[in-house]
Amino acid sequence: MRMTLNDDVRTTGFRRLALTAAAALLAGALVTACGGGNDNEAAVASTEKAKADKTAPAAPPANADEKHERLASAVVDGKTTAPVDMKYDVLAKPALGQPFEVEMTFNTRLPADKLETEVTEASGLTIVGEKTATFSPVEPGQSYSSKVLVTGDNPGLYYIGVIAKVSTKVQTETRAFAIPVVIGDPPSAQKASPPKDSAGQAVQSTPAQEPK
Repeated sequence: MRMTLNDDVRTTGFRRLALTAAAALLAGALVTACGGGNDNEAAVASTEKAKADKTAPAAPPANADEKHERLASAVVDGKTTAPVDMKYDVLAKPALGQPFEVEMTFNTRLPADKLETEVTEASGLTIVGEKTATFSPVEPGQSYSSKVLVTGDNPGLYYIGVIAKVSTKVQTETRAFAIPVVIGDPPSAQKASPPKDSAGQAVQSTPAQEPK
């Protein structure tokens, strides 16, 4: 079969068109592949982020340290040696005739079967509600808290007496504490009467020991 010049030109044109179409198809495939890769990478990144957000540990409450710093050490009776310490916080400024809340936090230095606490009334103050609390068992390094409502009708500096009793299978020991409270605007020369322990003796002030 003889091919003319026109046939050669037509054949050459078809080949060019075929090559152009193949190149276009290849380019399209590459673009699709690249786009799909980016989509896949985005999907993987989103999945990993979701996993990280889901498995991230919850942040501890910030108010725990703030609460510990807010607590003040109670006055301690030097004659009592039970392995327990107490801190306190007066949650609102005491006002005349208005109940205010006092929070007490106890820490034992040794494990014990039971910790019993009792709030005694100082002259001029009235304890509203429950005066005792019991915790069983107790472990060193743990905090045990209770609250009481107190009212005072006259301005002055007062002491709230607290007795803590630590009991084990071997023995029972007690320790006396005092919480100073100022109500209203007391005269500067006024001196409060110190609280008394369970034996009726005045509590002698000594620095509180930090838990070990």
